[in-house]
Amino acid sequence: MKKIIIIFIICFISFFNLEGAKTFAYDEELSSEVSEYCTKGEKVLTYYESLDDKTDGLKYLNAAKYFFYQAIRLDKSSANALIGMAKISLYQNKTRDAKNALMMALNFNPENPRVAHFLGDTFFQEGDYTEAIDYYDWAYRHGYKYNYNTNFQLAVCYEKIYEQKKAIKHYNEALKIKPESQAVKDRLKKMDEANKEVFVQKTE
Repeated sequence: MKKIIIIFIICFISFFNLEGAKTFAYDEELSSEVSEYCTKGEKVLTYYESLDDKTDGLKYLNAAKYFFYQAIRLDKSSANALIGMAKISLYQNKTRDAKNALMMALNFNPENPRVAHFLGDTFFQEGDYTEAIDYYDWAYRHGYKYNYNTNFQLAVCYEKIYEQKKAIKHYNEALKIKPESQAVKDRLKKMDEANKEVFVQKTE
């Protein structure tokens, strides 16, 4: 009787180990497929971004949207796919759609700084610089401290709300990351000239 029970237990454990292995293999395959769709979508978006003339750009955005949609169909929590959809919406100035996709991504991926960064981009595009700062700053403090775009956008936001010290800090951090950035150099120069002009006016 004991032998029968032992054999039953061994068979029971083996069955669940096999089912677990099958599930793991399926999850791995699914993850790989989602990643493949996202990679294809990003490649199309990168090509779209490189176009000087975006007159026929809609077809590329639609192609990228197809790949991200397929990824979401397989995994609705995919941060990369939802970010991809949001980027397409931002290119089309559909900030509400972008926000919806990113809020969904944030719900599934609350610790993902990339999601926070693109939420910052969405509020920035709407002209809500204070809200944009909240998301950029969260991304900055959770892994994006050495991200050029996060620092640059934070600096612009602070400049927009007249917090010059913080703006200069992030412009300088962006410049350390990307020393060749003419955009940062131009903005720092413009701020320096504005400060000199204010100083002259006060001393006259």
